[in-house]
Amino acid sequence: MINMNTYSSMDQHIDKIRFSESDRQIAKEHMRDADFVADLICRATENLRSTERLLGRRFVFHTR
Repeated sequence: MINMNTYSSMDQHIDKIRFSESDRQIAKEHMRDADFVADLICRATENLRSTERLLGRRFVFHTR
């Protein structure tokens, strides 16, 4: 899930970098994009594990 405290601390860190404002803004956008992708991967992993458990139970049920 998105952690706003992480954004805040990372935003402050990025703001201290001596580059143009537009470069700092791009860095912040990339950070948020990366966090979004990581969140999607975590949710997909959870869904795959749930599916694996359901299919495993179904397989056991049919083999009895």
